[in-house]
Amino acid sequence: MRTIVIATVVAVAALQCDAADTLTDIESAKQIIDSRGSDPLAGIWRIGGGGATVAFLPVAAGESEFDIVILDSPDMSVIPGQKIGHAVSTGKIGVYDATMAQKSTVGRKTVRCIITLGKDGRLSFAYYKQGYDVKLWRLLPYLFRVSVNRHDTRPSTVDGAVRLYPSTGQGGPVML
Repeated sequence: MRTIVIATVVAVAALQCDAADTLTDIESAKQIIDSRGSDPLAGIWRIGGGGATVAFLPVAAGESEFDIVILDSPDMSVIPGQKIGHAVSTGKIGVYDATMAQKSTVGRKTVRCIITLGKDGRLSFAYYKQGYDVKLWRLLPYLFRVSVNRHDTRPSTVDGAVRLYPSTGQGGPVML
């Protein structure tokens, strides 16, 4: 279920993002990755089983900042080649802090996540939120003594992606 959510987030996000540095096809992304990509995150990834195909393109050679660009999506309303997010490396090797567009609304909604590149080549997403949550209805006495909370016991790091390019030398994409 969460894989479908990630694919939908990525697919819908491309609708409202600016088309700066729009790529025309996967071959253009491969050329950018080959010319700038020295980081293990740089590459073309497929999110989920049959989800969207995204590219993590280094902003400049030798830097650990990436633009996240959608290349293909099962949602036909998404225009390929649009930037849908940005990722920056953190203090830990193989861990990146990313911001991706979430919905195609007037006010740009974003989702923040930690992207982890495992030793075995697995790419996983762990979402987080920052900010405050104020529940004003709790100020009303005796009326709302019981609150309803949603519980999700599904591990947050099981969402992932399959590397399509560059190959890891195992003769094909790395399946997660």
